[in-house]
Amino acid sequence: LDIPECRRQTVEQGLVQLSNLLNSKLFLTKFIHTLEIQRTFSPRDRAYVASLLTVSLHGKLEYFTDILKTLLNDLVEQYVAKNPKLMLRRTETVVEKLLTNWMSICLYAFVRDSVGEPLYMLFRGIKHQVDKGPVDWVTGKAKYTLNDNRLLREDLEYRTLVSTKAVPSG
Repeated sequence: LDIPECRRQTVEQGLVQLSNLLNSKLFLTKFIHTLEIQRTFSPRDRAYVASLLTVSLHGKLEYFTDILKTLLNDLVEQYVAKNPKLMLRRTETVVEKLLTNWMSICLYAFVRDSVGEPLYMLFRGIKHQVDKGPVDWVTGKAKYTLNDNRLLREDLEYRTLVSTKAVPSG
């Protein structure tokens, strides 16, 4: 830390106390619940808090998982009383954002080592098939697509157009 020597001890003591609070399950769950009920706590603030908590708890994945299970249990109880169909749909709470971050951490090695390349090859293969047929340049709709909203429904006669661009040097 780049702080004046006269304040260094106070800052270090404060950081140790903050670390102790973050390592208290009761404090952390109450802290998150208290933030959630604040009307002025915006979705952007929720994302920031979730990201900062994820970074601070990343090294203690078992503790992070335990906190997340407790918070998810509380969230389930809350949604059962309201409308359970909306649970985990909008990512509005700190808990939902924490869950997203936790899943990213847990799945990173698996995606990187096992399924990353096959998923990329599948993407490239689908893109190649979509690009074989006509694609409307203006709307982005295509004759061959997986997305029903982007389907070009009319049968069109088309020709492939190849254009080259000469870039003047210098």
